Amino acid sequence: MENLFRTKNEKWIRIQSNLLFIGVAELLIYIGSLMIKYNVQHFIDFFTPLVGETYGIHYNANFWIIIPVLISLAFMKATCPGALKALKEGTFARMMKALLVGFVMGLASVGLLTFLAWISGAMTFSYAGLDWQLIPVIIPLFIQCTAEEILLRGYVPAVMEKNHSWDAVCFVSGTLFIFHHVVNMAHYGFSSMFCLVVFLLGALFCLLIRREGCFWIACGMHTGWNYMQMYVFGVSNSGQPADVGLFRGTLNTGNIFYHEVYGYEGSLSAAVLALILIIWLAHSLAGKENKEAQQD
Repeated sequence: MENLFRTKNEKWIRIQSNLLFIGVAELLIYIGSLMIKYNVQHFIDFFTPLVGETYGIHYNANFWIIIPVLISLAFMKATCPGALKALKEGTFARMMKALLVGFVMGLASVGLLTFLAWISGAMTFSYAGLDWQLIPVIIPLFIQCTAEEILLRGYVPAVMEKNHSWDAVCFVSGTLFIFHHVVNMAHYGFSSMFCLVVFLLGALFCLLIRREGCFWIACGMHTGWNYMQMYVFGVSNSGQPADVGLFRGTLNTGNIFYHEVYGYEGSLSAAVLALILIIWLAHSLAGKENKEAQQD
């Protein structure tokens, strides 16, 4: 633990390793930096003059999540620079591969949920037309997702894993992920299923990093998941209605495959899918660790 934190003071090391400190610090940094972001994005609009009103708000809002990214990195550098190692493990090629694998997993997961929602009659989809701006919007969206991942799947596991099991790491990360969506529920209404799905996704992203050994796979899946919802199928993303996309999703009736407000993220089908992936990853990880133990 001594080489993880900036301080060598044993008392401060114990404080910074405390679960309450970790949780409070993570939430304060994220919420505080979001408040700065919300104030900045209204006054500094880089993108609307370039891409127009239709996509400008999406580019600008997602891009200014760069503020939580920078504040998160500064906090980690100032308090526990050892946690930054998790962000740069492996070669550049390995990071890009993990990012791509995660992105494809996110696309495939939402694609499956979309098929289930469509075949069940919950949703109807109409082709809205291909717009080239649907492609570069991935970049600011990636920044948005990375902002959360740096704290929840970078800082939290790095600080916790020395003294706690990965079961605890996944639980804490998933629980904090719910708190990241409190603003959504304050605006769109509370949903216990939405909380469950968000928690499971948070735990899933942690296990992905553990299994792959690379932080960027979680950023890839998070980005792919959100991109497929908002900019491909045009459905709700954490309660936020989509007004652009390759397709337009129209709600017919809410059921276990699609929630009236939270879309897939409020559905039983998403919870089951996330749980299946968690079980598969846990089994795969156990097999991998047993094989490595036998080789040693």
